[in-house]
Amino acid sequence: MNDIKWIGRTDTPRLEWGYNGEGYQKLHDDALKRITPEKRSILFRKELTVNGTLQSAVLSVCGLGFYHLRINGKKVGDYVLTPLETAYRKRVLYDEYDVTDMLIGGVNAVGVELGNGRYSSPKKYWGWRAAWYGDPCLALRLTLVYTDGRRETLETDRDWKCAYGPILKNCYYDGETYDANREQEGWSTAGFDDSGWQNALTVAAPCTSLQKNTYFHLKKHRTLKPSKVLKKLNGRTIYVFSENISGWVRIRVAGQKGEQLRIRYAEKSDAVKGYLDTYSNRNAENTDVYILKGAASEEYEPKFTLRGFSAVEITVEDCMADILEVEAYQVYADVEQDGYFTCDNEDINRLHDVILRTQKAALMSFPMDCPQRDERLGWLGDASVTAATCLYNFDMRRFYTKFLEDIRGCAHSETGAVSFLAPWHTCNHAVDFGTGYLVILWEHYLFYRDKELLAQHCDSVVKYVDHLGTLGPILDKTKYGDWMSRDKGWVRGDPPCSSSLCYYYALLLTVKILGALGREDQKQHYISVAEQEKAAILDRFYDAEGKSFGNNSQFSLSFALRLGLIPDQDKRAVLERLLADIKAHDYHLTTGIFGTKHMMEVLKDNGAYETAMRLILQDTFPSWLDLIRGKTTLSERWDGGGSQNHCMFGSIDSIFYSMTADIRIDEKIEILPAPCDRVRTVKAKVSLRGGQISVDRTPDKLIVDIDGVSDVFFKGTP
Repeated sequence: MNDIKWIGRTDTPRLEWGYNGEGYQKLHDDALKRITPEKRSILFRKELTVNGTLQSAVLSVCGLGFYHLRINGKKVGDYVLTPLETAYRKRVLYDEYDVTDMLIGGVNAVGVELGNGRYSSPKKYWGWRAAWYGDPCLALRLTLVYTDGRRETLETDRDWKCAYGPILKNCYYDGETYDANREQEGWSTAGFDDSGWQNALTVAAPCTSLQKNTYFHLKKHRTLKPSKVLKKLNGRTIYVFSENISGWVRIRVAGQKGEQLRIRYAEKSDAVKGYLDTYSNRNAENTDVYILKGAASEEYEPKFTLRGFSAVEITVEDCMADILEVEAYQVYADVEQDGYFTCDNEDINRLHDVILRTQKAALMSFPMDCPQRDERLGWLGDASVTAATCLYNFDMRRFYTKFLEDIRGCAHSETGAVSFLAPWHTCNHAVDFGTGYLVILWEHYLFYRDKELLAQHCDSVVKYVDHLGTLGPILDKTKYGDWMSRDKGWVRGDPPCSSSLCYYYALLLTVKILGALGREDQKQHYISVAEQEKAAILDRFYDAEGKSFGNNSQFSLSFALRLGLIPDQDKRAVLERLLADIKAHDYHLTTGIFGTKHMMEVLKDNGAYETAMRLILQDTFPSWLDLIRGKTTLSERWDGGGSQNHCMFGSIDSIFYSMTADIRIDEKIEILPAPCDRVRTVKAKVSLRGGQISVDRTPDKLIVDIDGVSDVFFKGTP
């Protein structure tokens, strides 16, 4: 496909910033004065004749930002928001479809509608959120193979026709304005009169690497009906759904030609006062407008935008349109949910359910922070702390293979510094987020033992930790630190030891990666580097006499213990200091996204199960049960503020499997008979390495079913 011609309706000159983002901001600042991004959707069509009996017909297509593909008037496939998002100047993904059964003998038509996506974002989002890569463009190849051996190919070129579609405005963040009166009936069918359409322009390819999508796709997984309907004055009706989800709604409506509906989305609503709470949307409008054509019944759902919502407000002010039906679609990646967990504690079961729903909303083209606001980006910090949660619950092989390539492709070409966002149009580094690259890579390996993937990324890992070594041994604070910490006096970047600990963590993971690949000489080198870093950290942050580390926060003590930094003779004393701090806070966390993950792992690994369970089952602020009170997804902050669908504190879910179900996935797999008395009945299943492990535990028995997984060890007496 890299030899294919790209076409467009327009061809505004591209902005050419450097590989690592050099000059990006100035180019966009200058472009504000001279570039007008496309607002409308664009239709492309071409007819072809099938002359004989087909053996196969394979269609390869990429339309940027998003495409909607039709053959003979019917949608091709069930994917949505295609293609998957990438750093478009470095690589672009195309999709492949078998369309043999969609073609008929004689004349056929191929039609593609393009929307902007985040490829051609409006000016209001130019900056760290999004870039402007160019006008929407299309590349397509249809290869026909006949039973008599003939081959024919249809490709995009200047003979394709194009015109504006019925979407008058489309923005990934803000929404669509759809005028049904601008629909061109039959535009994607044979025989349509396109004499008034213009010929497409041949445009430059967005990049030199057009790759087949062998990863995954986004799909509609569930349909939800409203659980409550609130009618208000001035033609406003609020439809409330029982869950906060990622996706959008489909409406069916009847009314007069030219009447307009406004469809506004929000994560929260006030059932008593009857209004939407759009605070968590920030600057994203999350609003669609539908203009009726006057049919007896009309249907509409957006094509080129995404929402996080639990309620929609539909306004039919100044018109008599009748809303006949509203239903919501839950959208996320087509990864299989192959893990299972349930226990005899309903609070834990509900928290597990909330975490899964939140995590699904994050499984988009990459692990997305949240689906509702003017961000929707791939933060490595969020993604890394929830990697184990995802791996226990979903088949993440294809998903993480794609995301790890996004991360590697966004690393600085000279220094190897890993960007804290991926995919992204520039490269900025923060060690606490950047080291998430190694965390995801290694945890993926623990579950799937994919040495080939490990080897593909090993050189990038080594280059990155070498870069970190030039910043150390004691690294400066970044602007993040233990993000969203509740520690007293915490400010962005705190605690001061965070960056150095993350560097040491990266060194330990590098040693493990090199060991798994049998690169012994390199491994020994980084063992030596890690020992030097350990000595520097202890010298700066550890008080051996007082048995204190850093600022003695839950984060500092937990991370130091988890990394094995504390001298053996002092480990118990430091652990007791941590337990005392937790008790002093009446069994509440003071940690942010990283500290929460590390602390719960330390409690599990050191047998502090009672303390861990008291934290998990704590129901006053700040705690998980307080966080989900009255909610169906996790919030971004312990106080319930910010995004209402944010997965990062869902890192606790892996503890349900590893501590209560007793399935511990590490360099060896361990099954523990019954370490946690607070949860007495557990059923769980984990899929990994081409097999699965199931656990069924009651106070009287432990049944473990191991199918196709080797190297499983039992601790204690099963």
